[in-house]
Amino acid sequence: MKLPHICIIMYKINDLSENAALKLPNGIAELRKHVNMLVIDDNDFMPESFLKANGYQIHHKTDIDTIKDVEPYDIILCDIAGVGKKLGYSKEGAFIIREIHANYPNKRIIAYTSYTYDPDYNQFFSIADFVAPKDFGIDDWINALDDQVKKSIDPVNQWIKIRDYLLENDVSTLTIAKIEDKFVAAVNNKDFNKLRSYVEGKDSQLKSIITDFLSSLCAKLILGSIGGA
Repeated sequence: MKLPHICIIMYKINDLSENAALKLPNGIAELRKHVNMLVIDDNDFMPESFLKANGYQIHHKTDIDTIKDVEPYDIILCDIAGVGKKLGYSKEGAFIIREIHANYPNKRIIAYTSYTYDPDYNQFFSIADFVAPKDFGIDDWINALDDQVKKSIDPVNQWIKIRDYLLENDVSTLTIAKIEDKFVAAVNNKDFNKLRSYVEGKDSQLKSIITDFLSSLCAKLILGSIGGA
């Protein structure tokens, strides 16, 4: 008689040990040096020079040729009007936001605009991690960016993005629970080999999001390969 396979799930995200919190020697000032940000705006981004002066790694493109252009960046700030034209979609920056989420769900997205859009755009704004008015003051931008910087390297926030994406794409709750178990163990043990092995041979969508995480700044900090985490 063949015995049924027993799946043992030991960990949930709230089981992450306190030492999983990533801290660099000089706090937020040090983190700003490591988190690469891309601004997509066909006009000048007025806060840019001030943000660079405060240590943020800001790169500016007036538009992107392909969604792969965002790949090197941890946080993307995207205007809505006047961009996304080369991707051939009428909703411009809103389409970029959707495509970033579809292709790089681990990345954090900040949408901003000075215009009012019809309710059709709400589905796109809801994808963004933060929506800022274009007339944000410098202090407002610093507070918003620091919050996104911290979340971009926080394993709990990273897991929430992974989980939500898997749920959106109809991955079973049992599979998500198995991945969460291995994710928590990987972070606590600072060893991603079992998590990597688990997704090998799995659905390409599932493998892709875990592979993206494993190459993220968050994962590098957990492994101690950047900044002495």
